[in-house]
Amino acid sequence: MDSQLSKVNILSVSCLLLVFIFFLSPCFAGEVDVDMFGLTYHLHKRGAVHHAPLKLDETGYVVFNPGLGLGYDFRDDRQTNGFSVTVHGGMFENCDNHPYTFVAAGGRYRKYFKKNTFFETNLMGALTYGNDTDNKRYKLSATPYVNIGIGHDYGKHSVTYYLSYIPRNVGGDITNSTDMLFLSAAVSF
Repeated sequence: MDSQLSKVNILSVSCLLLVFIFFLSPCFAGEVDVDMFGLTYHLHKRGAVHHAPLKLDETGYVVFNPGLGLGYDFRDDRQTNGFSVTVHGGMFENCDNHPYTFVAAGGRYRKYFKKNTFFETNLMGALTYGNDTDNKRYKLSATPYVNIGIGHDYGKHSVTYYLSYIPRNVGGDITNSTDMLFLSAAVSF
């Protein structure tokens, strides 16, 4: 086995942690986000994961990282402009197909620029649990997390597409050799 815990154990512990953390939060949230994680782009040649099982190009610059998350935005109304407090958590497969789990808290700024279309940015601090390609041992790390998104409100739900920047040498060592761009989407209720 190439990690300290099996994927089933990590998934079980992560799910229990997320349920525990977010159990009471929906009672106070104005918006619930279901996050869908997806694509990673490695910004440096040296940092590409050439052997990534889910790479989308020969070099390993672009890798599919499937996963799901859950988030809460504590604004009064989903269609309100301005700042709000957010919490998020989730799990996805890193570039070596190892589970990567995180919980994060911070703020969100949202601005509608058309009737139903908005821009938003999230700035959060995250606690991550993951490993890298060279060191199969999992570790807990603190990580800054910033993304920008554009979304559309469809009335009962909205869909937002995000671009996140993850700096080198943060996040449980998954970025020890490169900066990354990460694409994801969220459906919000």
